[in-house]
Amino acid sequence: MSVLRRVIWWALPCAALVFQGCIIFPPKIHFNSYMEPTETGDGDASYRAEEDGSISYAVEGLRLNVRYLTDGELNGLLPEDSVRGKYSTNPYTYGDYVDGDVGYTPNRFSTFRVSVFNQTFAKVELDPLEAVLLTDGGEVLHAYGIPSTSPHESFERYYRGLRGQSGNEFYRFEVRMGHVRSLNYAEDQPVFKGENHSGLIAFDALDPEVKSVRFVLHEFALKFDEFGNVLDAIDCQFDFDRRTEKWTEVEEPLVSADDQHP
Repeated sequence: MSVLRRVIWWALPCAALVFQGCIIFPPKIHFNSYMEPTETGDGDASYRAEEDGSISYAVEGLRLNVRYLTDGELNGLLPEDSVRGKYSTNPYTYGDYVDGDVGYTPNRFSTFRVSVFNQTFAKVELDPLEAVLLTDGGEVLHAYGIPSTSPHESFERYYRGLRGQSGNEFYRFEVRMGHVRSLNYAEDQPVFKGENHSGLIAFDALDPEVKSVRFVLHEFALKFDEFGNVLDAIDCQFDFDRRTEKWTEVEEPLVSADDQHP
């Protein structure tokens, strides 16, 4: 059968449906990825799973809180930047863009909100670039830094690689980088006694087969000497079980009023 005949053979039934007053929509595929806290720290009582889906680590008046953010929550942070299809400028998600190869919106990154509450220590400091995400498949994912000089992954390098040469492409690049600078956990950010600080830490998107991860914060500095050198630091780890959902929503054909029988 020739290409032209195959096209006509496929198109005739569809045209017949349209002429008969029916419009059939392609199925809509939904995809969600969740992280739920599990027992962490080898039974260490310093760790606690919270009702909001986060994990906290508390010691001597200091509390670290880590929570995975779904794409829906990330889109909620930047609603106007998440509804422009392939031109969405939310730097952490694809917005409402549907990847034609898979039929749904995949994860762009794996993103966590990290919060530090310091009530006791003179000063503490977390280096977001020291964070890693370990998967049950043996992968070690490094956190994304902001500038191109970041030692591992970099938002600037990532989005420069996707940027075209038009003025609109440069504009979207600057919008995304502006959001990252506002929302990402800042480097060289001391948290003094009585203060708190919060920000996002992102990693590459996970393989669909990954079922559990361990979020590790290396060398969280607790004490410093008079010259600013670290005297005491700890490693913290936060375990999550991963759950994914994918389902198909089929819309009913639309029937025109002329074809409806009394």
